Amino acid sequence: MTLREAVVGDGRRPARTPLREAQEQAGVPAGRWMGRGLAVLGLAPGEEVTESQLRNLFGERGHHSYAVRIEAVRLARGESPKKAFKAGALGRRVIVTGVDFVFRSQPTIYLLWALGDEETRRVIEAARERVIERVLEWIEDEVAVIRYGKDGIYRVRPPGGLVAARFRHYEARSGRPLFHDHLLLSVEGQRLDGMWVSIHTTALHENTVAASLLYNELVAAEVCQELGLATEPCTVTPGRRPVMEIAGVPHELIRWTTRRSDQIAACLTELEHEYVTAVDDDGEPRFLPVVSGRARAKLNRIAARKTRPSKQTARPFTQLRERRKTSAILTCGVAADIITSLPSSTPAPRLRQSGPGSPPWPTSSWRRSTSPRRCS
Repeated sequence: MTLREAVVGDGRRPARTPLREAQEQAGVPAGRWMGRGLAVLGLAPGEEVTESQLRNLFGERGHHSYAVRIEAVRLARGESPKKAFKAGALGRRVIVTGVDFVFRSQPTIYLLWALGDEETRRVIEAARERVIERVLEWIEDEVAVIRYGKDGIYRVRPPGGLVAARFRHYEARSGRPLFHDHLLLSVEGQRLDGMWVSIHTTALHENTVAASLLYNELVAAEVCQELGLATEPCTVTPGRRPVMEIAGVPHELIRWTTRRSDQIAACLTELEHEYVTAVDDDGEPRFLPVVSGRARAKLNRIAARKTRPSKQTARPFTQLRERRKTSAILTCGVAADIITSLPSSTPAPRLRQSGPGSPPWPTSSWRRSTSPRRCS
């Protein structure tokens, strides 16, 4: 996904449309600044990400968030354009200006967010924001490094921290609920001597999966603690490690959110068949009879592009929630009373009740099942 798509809800931004207007049309909130390195750039945590700031820091220039203002002041003082331009720069010009970390919680959590009541939604959103801050702190303390010296022989943590912009998305292109956040991490960091240098991007890329796993674990723990729920291991892919999901959510409801994955998997199967049976003009096989991991990853990206639907028209959140409930009731095969009785933030609805037809929600005590259930 490109930067242009990440900032406007995974969609295309119409030409000559201001950033905030495009975000409103896409039904997503404005981006917010995060990280310990904001102060030196004149920014504050939680402050709205403006178009000029985004262009300066993550655009081709990789400059100060207020580079235009800095350059104007320097030019007004009579400095040369070259010196004014350099004053707004953050170190040397770089090819890659940012790394995109995507944080998407387990399906059962964003199902509770999408179909639950207002208080449940607020609890989950607040938990996600707290956890993203903790994961960013982990990246600043344990992952991000500045390399300097010949061949980058010396490595230190960026003492002033990092600068990041968070952009929140609410659904997939198919219209299914897919609550996730894009954290665009600037690769510019400041040394103790005040010089701006590049963060080692390889270290960031190598830890994207670890950051996602840490995020999922912390979000599940906070949501369960706040709402009095429990988790259980859920087998998504046979042969792979189970995923911890909210206990009691019907797997048919989980599958309802993964229709897109099913489409990609079906297309991937067709592409793999074409790959292993492809022949050249002489009738000889063009590729090896076995699809390698690298080839499968490339085919998977092709399948994702081929099956990618058009972006849905943005609607008010309350309207979206009712539409999602109706769609889930009609298509996922789960009884309507179970879907409409998703646990709220009050204790009573979350207590397990006896008797036929009672929703299978867990009690408010923590528990983890020892035997994973199949979720696909």
